[in-house]
Amino acid sequence: MRQGRGFEPDWRDDGAYAGLAEAGRPAFAWEWLRRDPCYRRAAAAALGALAGRSSTTGPCRFGLVTFEPAGLAAPLARPLWCRSSHPYVLSCRRTKAGLPGDLFNPGAVSRLARLVTCNGADHLLLSDGYRSVRLDAPAGTFASGPVALAYDIAGLASAAPPLLTLRRFVALGVHSDFAASLHPQERRARRWILELRAFDALQAGASQRDIARYLIGAAAGAPRWRTTDPSLRSAAQRLVRAARRMAAGGYRDLLR
Repeated sequence: MRQGRGFEPDWRDDGAYAGLAEAGRPAFAWEWLRRDPCYRRAAAAALGALAGRSSTTGPCRFGLVTFEPAGLAAPLARPLWCRSSHPYVLSCRRTKAGLPGDLFNPGAVSRLARLVTCNGADHLLLSDGYRSVRLDAPAGTFASGPVALAYDIAGLASAAPPLLTLRRFVALGVHSDFAASLHPQERRARRWILELRAFDALQAGASQRDIARYLIGAAAGAPRWRTTDPSLRSAAQRLVRAARRMAAGGYRDLLR
C-alpha cells in the first residue's frame, strides 16, 4: 500500500482520530478543508511556504477569513470561518460600561484567544481546538483590556445562530471556560470520523475491502466476503460514497 501525502494520520489507527470524538462541527469542517489539495496549495503559497511564489486565491474562496496552515490538525488548528460560511458569529461593538460584571476581559481567556484584525474588523476566536466562540467587532475593540460590549442581533430565523453564540460567550465570560451543556458532544461524530478515515484510506491507496475490514467488520478479510456478507459490501460502499461527497464540498453543510 503506498503512503499518503504526509499529513494524514494512519487511517488504520483508531487512536489517531480518537480526539475528534469531542470536536464540534467547525473542527470537522476544518479536517476536510485541510485535505483539499487546492486549499493546501493556496495556503502554502499565501503563508510563504513556496519560495518565490504568491497565491492569487484568497481565503474567502475557501470560507475562511485568513489562511490557516493545512498541516495543523484539530485541536491545534484555529480556523477563522467567514460569517457567510458559518453563521455562528456574534457581531458586537464597544458600549458604555455598565455594572462591573458586564466587562469582558480578553486577558482572562488569553489561552483560548486568537485575534485577527483585517479590513477594519477584529475577528476574535475563543477556542480550545474542539469548541469555539467567535466574535466580530470594529478594529481595536479587543486591544486594550476589559471592554463593555453591545451585541447586534436581528431577525427571526437568522437570529438563532448568534443567540446561541451569545449564550456560549456569556457562560465563557463568567466561568472562563466552555459550558458543557451549551457545547454538547456531536451525536454523529463517530460517523464523521469513519468518513474521514475512509477518505484517508482512499488517498493511501486502500481497497474497498481494506476499508470494510478495518472500519466496518473483520469478516471482510475472509475469502469471497462480498458474496458471503453483502451487508458489509453495502456498508463499505455507502461509507466511501459519503467520504467522497464530503471531500467534494459537502463538509460545508456542517457549518450551517
